[in-house]
Amino acid sequence: MKGPTRILVVHDGTMDESVIRALLSAPDELQVVGFYDGLGHHMPAADVLVVACGVYSEEAGSLIREGVEDRPERPVLLVTQGAPNGYVDHAYQAGAADLVVLPQPCDVNLARAMSHQVLFTINKAVLKRDPAAGGEGKMVVLVGPKGGSGKTLTATNLAAALADAGRRVVVVDLDLQFGDVGLALGLAPEKTVYDLLSSGGSMDAEKVEAFLVEHESGARALLAPRRPDQAGLITVEFLRDVFAVLRSSHDVVIVDTPPAFTPEMIAAVDVSTDVCVVAMLDALSLKNLKLGLETLELMGYPQSAIRFVLNRADSQVGISLDDVDAIIGRAPDVLVPSDRAITRSVNEGAPIALKAKASQAAQAFHALASLYTDIPVTAARRRRRLGFSRTG
Repeated sequence: MKGPTRILVVHDGTMDESVIRALLSAPDELQVVGFYDGLGHHMPAADVLVVACGVYSEEAGSLIREGVEDRPERPVLLVTQGAPNGYVDHAYQAGAADLVVLPQPCDVNLARAMSHQVLFTINKAVLKRDPAAGGEGKMVVLVGPKGGSGKTLTATNLAAALADAGRRVVVVDLDLQFGDVGLALGLAPEKTVYDLLSSGGSMDAEKVEAFLVEHESGARALLAPRRPDQAGLITVEFLRDVFAVLRSSHDVVIVDTPPAFTPEMIAAVDVSTDVCVVAMLDALSLKNLKLGLETLELMGYPQSAIRFVLNRADSQVGISLDDVDAIIGRAPDVLVPSDRAITRSVNEGAPIALKAKASQAAQAFHALASLYTDIPVTAARRRRRLGFSRTG
């Protein structure tokens, strides 16, 4: 059985040691293996490095950078006091995986009350660096900062393709006010996430399973509320519990998000193992995607865990794939071509990944699914995925 997460603490001498120890006072989950006023040789092995400072300073930034350089695979968590304005970017640029901001003043009792928040943040940082550490399925969050980019289309076809490949998959509609996952899959909203919330009681896999709607592909869906006014009752804490249960009982959890960095969307990204960003071949979509990627970077999200899907990638609209590379700073991982059959499949509630498997669009979605499984991409499929003209 996996033991507690080992924590190594370094500090600059400006925060009370008893407060720091109270923050890390979850004995069954955390083990403080060392407490030092700087980094040096022959320190004990640890899963997480905590840099603690009363006020963020260049010295704290140096400790973060040194910790990252010493053990790149070990996440660094910054714990500091006061308002975060002005130094969040500096902490992330130094290499911090996340940060916890304490109120001023903060005594031992308050620190102990915040220990659950700190434990969650530490577990999140560990899971980002090593998804296998959670012993759970993948969680892929679809991000499309501009509406109409094909995010729901991608989420539902990815779910269908994964189910077709034999994976136990569930797609969560996190566009709580105007979600269309049910429509895209041809599923009636007889049971929704709001009904799950309203059922009360403890949360476990058997209970959540009762509120999932099954698609003919075998994929399951947790649908958005029927009415927009019900969305406001669904809290971030509730969603975190739902995600944890779904990951414990599925190979892959796919989360379709609204076209904005809402608290619910940020909470999903925080506990995800992968992010899939989606854009169209137009200037507005690409501009918003670039801003979205920059926001993910500021959140400390590892770039290696982000995939890029470009929809309508063969459209002749005056923007070439070389232009996309220049604007975004990276090439798409998957190119989905224009196809009138895609619109028909959405209107019929039948994902094209299953409805027309021989089409290039379907092959692109299956190629995307292969990025989240151990299924090899054949040479023929790779040609279909990457064989579009780069001349725009």
